[in-house]
Amino acid sequence: MFARIAPAHPGRVLAVVSAPQFPGQAVVDCQGLAPGSFATWKLRPSDTSEVQRRSFNHHLLHSLRLYRPDFVVLGVPRLDDQPSRILRERLHHLTVVLGIPVVERSVAEARHLLLGCRRGSTDDAMAAHLAEGFFPELAQFRSDKQTMPRRYRSHAFDAVALAIIALVERAPLSAAVIAKDAAFTMGTFNAALVSSTRRHFPDNL
Repeated sequence: MFARIAPAHPGRVLAVVSAPQFPGQAVVDCQGLAPGSFATWKLRPSDTSEVQRRSFNHHLLHSLRLYRPDFVVLGVPRLDDQPSRILRERLHHLTVVLGIPVVERSVAEARHLLLGCRRGSTDDAMAAHLAEGFFPELAQFRSDKQTMPRRYRSHAFDAVALAIIALVERAPLSAAVIAKDAAFTMGTFNAALVSSTRRHFPDNL
């Protein structure tokens, strides 16, 4: 039996992009990117599916207890498959048991928010936009032309974008606070932020 987890901050979002080898996570709230939350959970491809699922559950429960999110976003990767769907089912079940609201969102939606399309002009366009528009500390994780580092971190960058889109929709003022000037010219971010703010505060706009 798991005890319910009280959120550390109102509006704190944990986003996890499920993948059978390199799931990515990020935690974002009104104070920015939670320290240490930008991470990749390495699941060994040599392990059986059940071992991978247990490892995934271990990482997930640790993050839920450590960061105590107010809301969880399950990211659907661009290349979704049966193992990814099974991992999301595990995550969904655990968050419900712990009393944390959870929703599934496509990574494509988050990319459209920041890039204006599903794919950017370069392979690391998402990473570049997140570092420039929101969290400069992520610049150190951008890869050059090495395939493995980019692939290793890609779902973590997608998780950051999903956390931002959730914050835009649920707590637009918090999203505005963490955004740098450059973010307001990216994709559909500004339009989505204005729309959400009007919805949350109809009497003030």
